[in-house]
Amino acid sequence: MIKVLLVVPRKDYINPSWRTFLNTYLPANDAVNVEFELEEKVVPLSELHQHTYSADVIMSRGFLSKILLELKLTIPVVDIPVQGIDLVRSLFTCRKKYGKKKVAVIGASNMIYGVGQLEEIVDLAIDQYYLDTLSDIPKWVDTAKRSGSEVVLAGINTCAYARNVGLDTIIIQTSEESFHQALREALRIAVTSKNDQQKLKQFQAILDNAYEGVIAIDMEHRVTAFNEAAQRILHTHYKEISHHQIDELIQDGELLRLLTDQSKFKEDILPYRSNLLSVKKVPLYLRNQRFGNMVTFQDITGIEEMENKIRKKLYLKGHIAKHHFHHIIAESPIVKQTIEMAKRYSEVDSNILIIGETGTGKEMYTQSIHNASNRRNQPFVAINCAALPENLLESELFGYVEGAFTGAVKGGKKGIFELAHRGTLFLDEIGEISTSLQSRLLRVLQEREVMRIGDDKVIPIDVRIIAATNKNLLELVKNNAFREDLYYRLSVLHLNLPPLRACKEDIPLMVNTFIQKYTEKNQEIKVSRSAMDRLVEEKWEGNVRELQNFCERLAVLCNGNQIDITDIEMYLPKVNYLTTESQANSRSNGMTEKENIMEVLKANQYHKEDTAKQLGVSRTTLWRKLKKYKIHT
Repeated sequence: MIKVLLVVPRKDYINPSWRTFLNTYLPANDAVNVEFELEEKVVPLSELHQHTYSADVIMSRGFLSKILLELKLTIPVVDIPVQGIDLVRSLFTCRKKYGKKKVAVIGASNMIYGVGQLEEIVDLAIDQYYLDTLSDIPKWVDTAKRSGSEVVLAGINTCAYARNVGLDTIIIQTSEESFHQALREALRIAVTSKNDQQKLKQFQAILDNAYEGVIAIDMEHRVTAFNEAAQRILHTHYKEISHHQIDELIQDGELLRLLTDQSKFKEDILPYRSNLLSVKKVPLYLRNQRFGNMVTFQDITGIEEMENKIRKKLYLKGHIAKHHFHHIIAESPIVKQTIEMAKRYSEVDSNILIIGETGTGKEMYTQSIHNASNRRNQPFVAINCAALPENLLESELFGYVEGAFTGAVKGGKKGIFELAHRGTLFLDEIGEISTSLQSRLLRVLQEREVMRIGDDKVIPIDVRIIAATNKNLLELVKNNAFREDLYYRLSVLHLNLPPLRACKEDIPLMVNTFIQKYTEKNQEIKVSRSAMDRLVEEKWEGNVRELQNFCERLAVLCNGNQIDITDIEMYLPKVNYLTTESQANSRSNGMTEKENIMEVLKANQYHKEDTAKQLGVSRTTLWRKLKKYKIHT
């Protein structure tokens, strides 16, 4: 519903016959087909300035209209025109009623402009007088009387004064056609104005709900946009900000210069009072014509401190990746190529399957990918799928609610999918999970949501999955030991890690790095040429992990400042108990393997990490062997 306010000088300005027209013709047949309400309001000229107007559009005529337009109201004002035909009709009425007396036509310029040209048409002597202010009425009426005019043709207020000084009067009438024309225009303007206001409100709501501060100015440096975030960040509080000069709101030199200069796109970090602002400036153009500037900014004071707190919190929870690509020791082309591929993978969120033998650094690559990705400030959560029994692995992966099973923690527990939300989840030894768990894992990957054990509600998750294995998953797929659909879900991107035997040129750098790492400070241990050659020749079935463990052993046991070939032969394991598959498959060798494991365990006081290091295998491999031979520790 459009509300039209008709500001008139007297009651019953609208002819009753016009109302019939308005109620029938205009809404049904006019081009502007809208519902509207027309209200007449008598406002004396002297009260126009202080009156409050409530409408979508205002209509008025003559001097009233002129003053309303000059008030620059927020409501649009439409002038009801006095057409040439209206003046002609009024002049003929004047001649018919008063004869050929001299006529003074007095009114606002928008009402009587060009009336003098009608003298010949109506055969009357005409003087015209333009009203600029209310005080002009007596001045021009008195002047007209002295000049010999006997009749005044004007608006209501002017005619009232003219009658008081003894002159005949005719009120200029607005025709029905002129009124309808003005009403159509008013409705068009009101609809457009209302739509613009709604868009402006939407735009302002978007601005006020933005996290960043937004300021826009025109070429005269008047403020056209200044959202709530900008007021908060700049500590500026004004009820009405629009059309202020920007230097009234911001006194800071650097920010003010950036806003008002004519430079193009610019990003900068600027001090503002005791804070630091990250600012981006964009010039505003319309049809290649610049009409202003806009800046967006945010307070970055304390962001670094906040980031450190977040990372510290994640670190205390253990959900943080420590390794980066520069930690990977690489001289050989194959390793450098692998690192470059991993870096490219870090730029996307696709799932990755890392394939590599035991000890090739699968978790190091995974952590490096996480730290190079846009998820670097989010959790990194890792789980070894081979290290837990199936029922425990399920509860760790998906979590559970209180009472889900005997021994469930009060209040329930988040699964690692929830813990890794917005971050990276590393599933190591993925080939070890059961087929039933594979089905549930597949659903989580497909739906991107998880349901805790014992619950009926789903929880949406945003997790990047990196899985790793030292097995041939395609072979497991062929043998129905691994789901084919899960394999393809996990292996969107492949990363094959080369074994140490494929990049022997990396061994000297690794040896020197590892020995220096485990050597006491201010002590330097060198490796002789013959000793290094022997280390390069070694097979290193446990790959980098086995080499690293052996270098630690050398650093601890070395008595001097140099490691020779004799040290290598003395400390290098004579038998690699756990890494030869043929031994593991042989019953007799299996018994020997079991005995050897038990012997090393006993020597290390059943400390699994030390036992794994001495045997040159990972803790996961040791755990599998303990499980296989039913060795209880």
